[in-house]
Amino acid sequence: MATAKFDTLAAANELQAAGIAEAHAEAIVNTAGQAVDGLLTESRFEAAMDEMRAEFREQRAYLDQRLADQTVALQVLRSDMEQGLAEQTAARQALRSDMEAGFAKQAAALESGLAKQAAALETGLAQQLATMAKYNAEIYRYLWVHGSMIILVLCSLYAMVESWARAQA
Repeated sequence: MATAKFDTLAAANELQAAGIAEAHAEAIVNTAGQAVDGLLTESRFEAAMDEMRAEFREQRAYLDQRLADQTVALQVLRSDMEQGLAEQTAARQALRSDMEAGFAKQAAALESGLAKQAAALETGLAQQLATMAKYNAEIYRYLWVHGSMIILVLCSLYAMVESWARAQA
């Protein structure tokens, strides 16, 4: 039985009208019906297309779902990477701040130490200069005293030599 729109009775009647025997006409119509049965018809084409469209929609829905899943996974991965990068940046900045603070403390400690050493050197130098000035004053005083004594001794010797020379004369 053919599913195509093929009127077997009308075809058999036309063949009989053309002078073909009834049995022979029915055999020809049955054979033609079987041959037409496998042919592509509009209804078969639409049914096949509907089936393909349904499969396509299923595949598209599957691919859309997979794409959505992959998009979500990529967004999660991107978010995780951005968070990791932000954490690394924050850690690097904190380390840099700590290092800069350490360097500032070391520089301040060095400057403070140098200032203390400079002050100690200035104080020591001032004390040494004061001590040297004191010793210079003592030396000048001793030189004055000894110089005066030498002059007194020389004056006394001169007076003695003078008196001895008068006594001899």
